[in-house]
Amino acid sequence: MSLKGYIGSQFAMPRGKGGRISTAIMNLINTEHYRAVNNYVCKQEGARVLDIGFGNGYMLRLLSRYEGLKLYGIDISADMINSASDVSAQLIQASVTDIPFFEGFFDSIYTINTVYFWEEYEQAFASVKRVLKNGGEFICTFYGNEYLDKLPYCDEGFRKFTPYELRDMAKENGFADVKIKILEKDKSYCLICKKP
Repeated sequence: MSLKGYIGSQFAMPRGKGGRISTAIMNLINTEHYRAVNNYVCKQEGARVLDIGFGNGYMLRLLSRYEGLKLYGIDISADMINSASDVSAQLIQASVTDIPFFEGFFDSIYTINTVYFWEEYEQAFASVKRVLKNGGEFICTFYGNEYLDKLPYCDEGFRKFTPYELRDMAKENGFADVKIKILEKDKSYCLICKKP
């Protein structure tokens, strides 16, 4: 595997020393993404919130400041379960295509910069929709293709989207009230939609 392929793979599934470094870098560069999730996620007392691809648990730690939130996380990397073991959340090794919770369990689900690595997009959207309550929100932050195309390590293993492509995918997969918020012009975005 090439060096840039290795770097890209660490963003897809952080593991070992490279995974610790890549998640630390993400914590530095994703400030606008964390702010967007914090703004839009349900923070009512007793609300159940799921983080898909929680990495080292940075966003879950931020949300743990809100008393009464019930926090959950799934990640495909066993190493990230260990990295986030101090987080006050239920953490499970699992994939977005097979979220191991009951139908209608969550008030909000969010994911930060994982959508490029999903396999079986229809199955992933269906899995997210299944475990959301009716009226529950799905929040997905991502970098647009125009920005990712400038980064050399994003050549391999990334599926890149325009904001409009991802918006249309959410609509096609049964989500309602689909909106795109611009976090940084020509760079990063936040998809917000609801389970009808």
